[in-house]
Amino acid sequence: MHILVPFTMIAAFALPANANAHWPGPGDIVAPNASGLTLTSADESPRSNIPFGSPFHSTMHALVSIYGNEVTVGFLQECGEGPLVYVRIPGQIDLMFQNDRLSGWILSDDTALQTPSGLGVESPRANLAIEGDVEFFDTSIGTEFNAGELFGLLSEDGATLQAIWLGTTCIFR
Repeated sequence: MHILVPFTMIAAFALPANANAHWPGPGDIVAPNASGLTLTSADESPRSNIPFGSPFHSTMHALVSIYGNEVTVGFLQECGEGPLVYVRIPGQIDLMFQNDRLSGWILSDDTALQTPSGLGVESPRANLAIEGDVEFFDTSIGTEFNAGELFGLLSEDGATLQAIWLGTTCIFR
């Protein structure tokens, strides 16, 4: 009996302080925002944030728990901002890392992810007004926009959003 008490005390102190805290997993929702990424549970309960500046390893550990490990990692050496590491999570989001820290995100292709204001790929162009003043400009890749803190690209017909990005990116024009 006397041995059980000290063992119980040691075991209690050995448990992590947040042992019952939520860890990201399938069904959680990732929302890109102006400060990085926000994670919520499937019932939309707030869980945690992954702010810009978060380390590569912890960011990927959380996201792989949600999306699985089918990711593509590449290295972009010729970017204006300096070398970047990009991670493509197919059908979800592209992430940019600089100096091992989350520095930007891009929504494109077939993603269903949206910004907190509800903007996503294939959103109508008119929805950009949610972000405030909008500027449009033609570049070698098409009609780009700047809406508040967001940047992006319109579809060829100019009716919908084809891509949205924020933070450090490497887009060749």
